Amino acid sequence: MSHAIRAQRNQRYLLPPDLDEWIGPEHPARFVADIVDNLDLEALGFRTSRGDEGRPHFAPELLLGVWLYGWMERIRSTRALEKALHTQIAFLWLAGMEKPDHVTLWRFFADNKKALRKLFKVVVQTAAKAGLVGFALHALDGTKLSAACSTETALHRKGLEDELKRVDEIVEASMAEVEAHQREPSPEWKMPQAMQVAQKRKEKIQSALKMLDDAEVNHLNEGEPEARLMKTRDGIKLGYNAQIVVDHDSDLVVAADVVAEATDHEQLVPMVEQVAETLGKTADETVADTGYASGAQLLEAEQRGLPVIVPPQEESSAKGEYAKSKFRFDGERDVYVCPRGQDLPLHGIQSATTGKPALRVYRCHNMECPVRARCTDDKRGRAIKRYPGEEATARQTAKLALPDKRILFSLRKEIVEHLFGILKVIDGFRRFTAWGLEGAQTQWALACTAVNLRKLIPALRNGQITPASFG
Repeated sequence: MSHAIRAQRNQRYLLPPDLDEWIGPEHPARFVADIVDNLDLEALGFRTSRGDEGRPHFAPELLLGVWLYGWMERIRSTRALEKALHTQIAFLWLAGMEKPDHVTLWRFFADNKKALRKLFKVVVQTAAKAGLVGFALHALDGTKLSAACSTETALHRKGLEDELKRVDEIVEASMAEVEAHQREPSPEWKMPQAMQVAQKRKEKIQSALKMLDDAEVNHLNEGEPEARLMKTRDGIKLGYNAQIVVDHDSDLVVAADVVAEATDHEQLVPMVEQVAETLGKTADETVADTGYASGAQLLEAEQRGLPVIVPPQEESSAKGEYAKSKFRFDGERDVYVCPRGQDLPLHGIQSATTGKPALRVYRCHNMECPVRARCTDDKRGRAIKRYPGEEATARQTAKLALPDKRILFSLRKEIVEHLFGILKVIDGFRRFTAWGLEGAQTQWALACTAVNLRKLIPALRNGQITPASFG
């Protein structure tokens, strides 16, 4: 009969156990510790808390190691990190049995947001120096994530305007009561309570509407005014637009950012420029979907020498042979020529508005055109809008007609979209918990750094890259 192995909780050791034996030589926590030990934290801008006189403080490398390893293990909240420091062997080893609380961990994050974002770039630069980053093809994409603030408790213009109408109705009814009393005075009569409350409520609503007007938005959370209403997987929420550029060869995230704009129209050049700033050059081609097909951005990319492949948005086929693509632009005469040979001269220039570029409007003045009803239902005649960078858009269309460029663009989804699957589904990162745009940018940088470090572990194990490389 075999002997049952039972827990010996009162076991005494002749010699104390060695903390360094608790995890294996190739455990990820060891790589994190070695990397952090080789970083120049002062050069990165990490703050070193001196603490109160006579009171010891936690070293920045200890706290940074906890944060990095925590995010690699999908443990992101400060309370969960505090718990792990008491219960998980790898965290006990990494922190040397020290147990900073959640307040200390949060203060470290709050004090070092800029440095944590720099750390993301250091990891990418180190991988590139080791020859692990390719420059043949990169892919750019974005995803919407909810902000830390509540959408339900935010200010919404339509709701406020509807409430203001209801309050005005209460005030009008109360005024009618006041006028009736003036005709038949009563010594016991008092100002209607409903009117007093309504007047105060009206003042608050008008103040909230002014706040929306000043910010030039229709939705605003006072605690996080940078967040914007966006369509996320969880519905329409106040949130941010998270961007990444991914390398085809290494599957590493080589650029990451978070913006408050709900669309990707203005993100093409900034994201490709971030790659150039971090790595010193860009890929031979960077592909992105139609959401980035802004003529102004495509033109700027050409002017800056940034090679991109972005398919223009498909034109509606509702007008058939009289679609905009059938009209030819004559640059020398500054007119559009319709399929029947009729000129559409410049009618006017619409000034730029927030988020939208200025555009030139060309209009047909032939009121006797036999196909007028098929071409337009505008009583003033058919109008063609010409946006900045339309020549660059046309060149992108021609570029995508080349077989090799179509093949490159077809790889876009498999390069970048699965990273969002990793971050949002596997890692469970679907909402920012740090308030404000800077907090969101820092958390996104941490999330992308964690993904990159997990992907670099095989290279660390086989010696392609060493912890000393990060110094």
